[in-house]
Amino acid sequence: MITRVRIESLKKALSVPEYFRLTNHVVKRVGKDYATLCPFHKEKTPSCFLYPDHYHCYACGEHGDVIDAHMKFKHFDFTTALEDLGRMAGITQNLTIRNPGRVLRVNIIRREKD
Repeated sequence: MITRVRIESLKKALSVPEYFRLTNHVVKRVGKDYATLCPFHKEKTPSCFLYPDHYHCYACGEHGDVIDAHMKFKHFDFTTALEDLGRMAGITQNLTIRNPGRVLRVNIIRREKD
């Protein structure tokens, strides 16, 4: 069972710029955000901007979050992409939970520490 809590914790554990770095893209800081050459079309100057929670290419219009990017790069389905991203982010498999209330309490405690 895939829960919304698992998806959100995965997105928080692995930001989009960090994911692009891990997949061997050259990521450059541009102001407070990041940019890279768009992996979805050929270009010479970076037009794909990376934000903590999503990416957007202003040349070809591709956009999405870290899960969307992983699905497109690896040609994975949603479930396989979540499992693979979980391994990349160091999140254990037991996040496929039987008791969502308990995980929610854990996430609230983690937010309070930040």
